[in-house]
Amino acid sequence: MMFGMIPSSSHSTVADEPTGSSIGPRTVWSDVLVALLAPAALGLLLVVVTWMQQGFVAGMRCGTDLVQPVGLVWLGMLALTAFALRQWRRGTHSVVKALGWFTCFFVWWMVGNGDFANWMSGRVESPLQMEPSPALEQRDLDRPLDAVVVLGGGSSAVAPGFYELGRDGERVISAAQAYHAGATRKIIVTGSSTDGYEPPWKQSTQLLMSLGVPEDVIVRIEGVNTQAEMRSLKQLMESPPSESNELRPDNTDSPDELKVGLITSAFHMPRAMRLAKASSLELIPLPCAFRASSNERPWIASSLVPGAGNLETVAKMIKETIAKIAGQ
Repeated sequence: MMFGMIPSSSHSTVADEPTGSSIGPRTVWSDVLVALLAPAALGLLLVVVTWMQQGFVAGMRCGTDLVQPVGLVWLGMLALTAFALRQWRRGTHSVVKALGWFTCFFVWWMVGNGDFANWMSGRVESPLQMEPSPALEQRDLDRPLDAVVVLGGGSSAVAPGFYELGRDGERVISAAQAYHAGATRKIIVTGSSTDGYEPPWKQSTQLLMSLGVPEDVIVRIEGVNTQAEMRSLKQLMESPPSESNELRPDNTDSPDELKVGLITSAFHMPRAMRLAKASSLELIPLPCAFRASSNERPWIASSLVPGAGNLETVAKMIKETIAKIAGQ
């Protein structure tokens, strides 16, 4: 009789347990598999549409971009968004989690998108001057420039004495083209080493010589950054004629004001010109290595895939924007 008076606790425990308070491993794995369908479907759609637009090779390139680190992170954020939505529908998590992951997915796509990178570059870069000609070597000049200044940063030292042009190597190429076209008499290379190894002016000198520019045409100045380079250039241009006559025509003490152009990457040109003005230098801007492009191209689905190169471009534009706000 006493045993019959003991209440059963098992039924009350089950009845009191809130519905949906826990999810079994099988349900979790089911949600994971369903969540993976979203990025898989998006990736397949982009590849197929690109293939239909521009053929098999373009489709394969789209697939390759999707499995690169930046593309995988993007698809992973979409999967996490879908997983968080499944959990929200089950009542185990707030919708805020899903919205947070979708925001990350959208922001990552935006900053890694080629169209956004191109738009932002166009807002930061020095504008391309079409008249009389965008390229210095094609312009009809009254007289050659006395010199062009090539800011360092367009090359890298792969090994001692072995240098290669980088993404901004058009700086060096443009200077060599200008010299061979008779558009400039001298080339001033800049840049000191910040790590004690292979200074930029040395790299630029060797690369210019490999492009057929005589060594006696090249003038070297120091500077660990653009501001220091402008100060060095100011000292060179204001030095007595006996010391700076290598910049003047025919080594004469010409009273004419030196006519000097500045070659640097288009995104860096606005800041370089601000620093030149702060040093009371009158330079002719000659931007190159443009990131922004105004060429009209047909839209393809693969352009939606974010890429590492676009992230790098956007980062550079943000850096230049911050420098402008800071007054540099």
